[in-house]
Amino acid sequence: MRLFRFFVPAALLLSAVSCSGKSSQGAPPEVDEASATRVRRMTRAEYDNSINAVLPTTPPLVMTYAFAPEDTILGFSTHDRLQVTALLADQIDVAANNLAEYGKNQLRADWTCSADVPELECAERFIRGIATKAYRRPVTDEDVADLLALWQEARKGTDPGTAARVVLQGIFSSASFLYRTELGAEGAAANTVVRLTPHEVAAALAFAITAGPADAELLAAAEAGQLDSPDEREKHARRLLATPAAQKHLYRFVEEWLGITGQANLTKNNQVFPAFSAAFKVSSQSETRAFINHILTERNGSVRELLDADYTYADARMAYFYGTQPSMPDGTLGRLPLPPERAGILTHASVLATYALFDSSSPIRRGKFIMHRLLCREVPPPPATISIIPPEPVLDRTTRERFAAHTNNPTCAGCHRTLDPIGFGFEDFDGLGKHRTEENGLAVDASGAVELASGSVPFTGAAALARVLATSEDVGNCVPLQLFRFAMGRDESAVDEHMLTDMRASFRANPEWRLGDALVGLVRSPYFVHRRTSSPE
Repeated sequence: MRLFRFFVPAALLLSAVSCSGKSSQGAPPEVDEASATRVRRMTRAEYDNSINAVLPTTPPLVMTYAFAPEDTILGFSTHDRLQVTALLADQIDVAANNLAEYGKNQLRADWTCSADVPELECAERFIRGIATKAYRRPVTDEDVADLLALWQEARKGTDPGTAARVVLQGIFSSASFLYRTELGAEGAAANTVVRLTPHEVAAALAFAITAGPADAELLAAAEAGQLDSPDEREKHARRLLATPAAQKHLYRFVEEWLGITGQANLTKNNQVFPAFSAAFKVSSQSETRAFINHILTERNGSVRELLDADYTYADARMAYFYGTQPSMPDGTLGRLPLPPERAGILTHASVLATYALFDSSSPIRRGKFIMHRLLCREVPPPPATISIIPPEPVLDRTTRERFAAHTNNPTCAGCHRTLDPIGFGFEDFDGLGKHRTEENGLAVDASGAVELASGSVPFTGAAALARVLATSEDVGNCVPLQLFRFAMGRDESAVDEHMLTDMRASFRANPEWRLGDALVGLVRSPYFVHRRTSSPE
């Protein structure tokens, strides 16, 4: 039974504007412009984390395991255009029912009444406590009245445990649980800049850093009206950045930013790449996962070290593939010095294989990867009249020669003039990420150039490019922008330039370029806590 038609926009907005809490409404705003107010659906990760805040130790199979996968915009699944399709609505109903059954038992002490307490008084106390956690804000009397009516209806002819289950099902399928609001206090005039409510600020900060709701300390700061202070917001941001939840969230960012979330589905032609196997795929992915986690947990999320580290964490299979001697037993991961032709994550076999073709390398894919992901430059699609089918491998030419002939069409030159020199610089690695100096008996030419704001920078080989990018101001500008898109769940607009300036200044303040510092710059910005209300229709 679907208890709430949470995907009906009118019902959603009525629920959303009921947020309450201490507010700076009426005080002069710190900014004269801001992004628009909005209501956004939680992602699957945010849903799971929100459930765990209400029902700790909930088994994963009870949550979003079977939910439809999320689409991506600008490479990120955290965007605010996520919808509730008919399929997802049914899946949420099933999850809410399962969660309610599990929660009824886990929360028995909360809804069970002693003989000397009226049942409705006990039920109201239970509802207020659970709904406040689930809705991430103080509940209104209207919220409580609706849920109490649901309790009373379910109680007819049944026991209190059944009523508790029905109430929990209603909470977990309601708009107030499934959607996050950034609306400010109720009653603001149209087309004005308003400050978010304290609980909205707490939620925005927590979700940006941990993909989950505010914890007890952050909620206490919201209740005390302390989150108006950028120093206070920074204090909580840095505290949360040290938690496993933040490191897991940042790991997801790095994966989506670099476009390597689909590695489990990677396939290669075994006749061309005999080293490729299911075991190789596991080893190469494990290497990249361990290296990213090391950077996040031990190196404070240093982007420079992510790009130009002279070591990795790999097993013996990857050590032999890289041409070095393993220092660890078979099947275990250990710190491995990289040979000079490799540097950082861009030369991981898993990344190089991702940005390659089934049977060869791909200068175009690798060049576009750098342009789009690390330099934040859009590459327009080719004209409809141009064939985008890559040239077939041949035995009398190198990949560089084949692709150069393919992309020399004058119609393509505008894009490929900057794209190809980057991709050709990766030609010292084949389509599986194996280093090479020859291809088809011919010498490999891995010379390239990358266009930066400071001018064209020549390089030879992917490791040299990684070292160039690790000190490039272009990358220093791009990474905070990518993190903004991920954390804020939307693409940038002109009004966000001030917030991006704050993020970039904080990011660059430390020579290591730490991801957490960019997030601190985000939450400190006054533009983070302000929104502009909608204009009247």
